[in-house]
Amino acid sequence: MVWHVLTGEFPPDIGGVGDYTAHLAAALEAAGDSVNVWAPGHTLPDRFGRASRAMLQSAFVSTPGTVLLQYVPNAFGARGMNVAFCWWLRSIAKRGIDVRVMFHEPFFYFALDRPWRNGLAVVQRGMAAILMRSAATAYVSTETWRRFLGPLGPAPIDVLPIPSNVDASRSSERDWRSIVAPGGEPVVGHFGTYGEHVASELLRLVPEVASRAPRARLAFVGRGSREFLERLRTSHPPLACRSWASGVLAREEIATVLRACDVLIQPYPDGITTRRTSAMAGLSTGVPVVTTSGALTEPIWSESRAAVLVPVGDAAGFATAVATLLDDSNARIAQGIHGARVYGRRFSLDRTIAVLRGAAAATL
Repeated sequence: MVWHVLTGEFPPDIGGVGDYTAHLAAALEAAGDSVNVWAPGHTLPDRFGRASRAMLQSAFVSTPGTVLLQYVPNAFGARGMNVAFCWWLRSIAKRGIDVRVMFHEPFFYFALDRPWRNGLAVVQRGMAAILMRSAATAYVSTETWRRFLGPLGPAPIDVLPIPSNVDASRSSERDWRSIVAPGGEPVVGHFGTYGEHVASELLRLVPEVASRAPRARLAFVGRGSREFLERLRTSHPPLACRSWASGVLAREEIATVLRACDVLIQPYPDGITTRRTSAMAGLSTGVPVVTTSGALTEPIWSESRAAVLVPVGDAAGFATAVATLLDDSNARIAQGIHGARVYGRRFSLDRTIAVLRGAAAATL
């Protein structure tokens, strides 16, 4: 197969969609396909404006293939309102080209406290409707988007969870556990970028977890972890001597650091979803994950039991779940193995490639 993958970002630019696209392109090529990635600042002269559309149209004619759009509305220029690009893509689809859209995010929400964004929310719903009438297939990163996008157009919708962007098979051999817990203490870790919403949840939960697991060391992994640790030290000074932060790590080191943890705590204020690559990283490396169920959490999490779920806001229950795993090594090992198996069957990049290439059922 020949693929034309359109994305608003691509490495070395920093961004989750760019990382996802790079992994996807490499996996498609490894499966024997030909992949052309089109991104501003790399292969395109502008941010999907007139010059880019002309270049793409010429490429689609000279090298026919499937167009796969990695869609985040704000990544395609025109201040998040690139309606012209959406109409152009519809015209391409009408000419018989196989156009598919992967909706990482569909549109802005309406917000009473930010009325200036409501106009943008309206326009982006119109853009999503155009794309849903253009796509032969629409893919969504979470089942939640199905109920938002389904009424907008006739395209069939398949769920493609966002897999881990940590390559566990190429992890380094460095002994991180001797650094994190030199006395052989149990290790409770968190992996992420420590954005304000998740950081606020952590600041609320970590002291409770530390209290219920008094021997545990706390490991904060990923970009922004050192800044978060400073916030924790300021708000809870006694935890400073029990905490460690990695800072930015090379990609091949992340899996090894995660494996140095006995349990990962991955709270999200709106609940775990199949879009959360930080949780996927823990599952893929076989580390048991304790996370939160909330408004956006899909049924697959309770059905599969890939992670231990605690309702958002239940700090005591969250800490109890962590302590229970730390106290029971058999349960902890079993949970990690089960999570990795569910990840491989239902969330992994291999499954994504199989669905895209038509070799697997497209339902979770």
